[in-house]
Amino acid sequence: MEQAAITFIVNGKTFSLRAGDAAALGAIPHAERQQLIALLEALKQQDDRAAALAQVAVERARTTSRAPQAPAAASTPRPERLGSGDVDALMARLVLEENRNRKPGPTRQDLYKWVLGFAAAVIVLVLIF
Repeated sequence: MEQAAITFIVNGKTFSLRAGDAAALGAIPHAERQQLIALLEALKQQDDRAAALAQVAVERARTTSRAPQAPAAASTPRPERLGSGDVDALMARLVLEENRNRKPGPTRQDLYKWVLGFAAAVIVLVLIF
């Protein structure tokens, strides 16, 4: 299976490479090669960070699903099989769990109770003093 060509521009010079094309790889000048290596290293570090964050999210999801209060949940994806779609699905699941565990905010009825209670307290204080 032939690798797709990657075309990029470094310092205004256009290069088109394939991973198996040693002649084209060797034809890149040293300065451009160093910049390309630095870019690829940064890309690799970003990929490693994303994999580590996915692993942490998987571990948190596993510990949350094993909690005694939680009912039996669907099996979580294995970390060695995470693809881009799996990471998105995992993040969506974590957001849903967070929203489910979040305490609901005050309702309109709660607001009316507080206002009426405050008004009653002010009237009582006015009548007393």
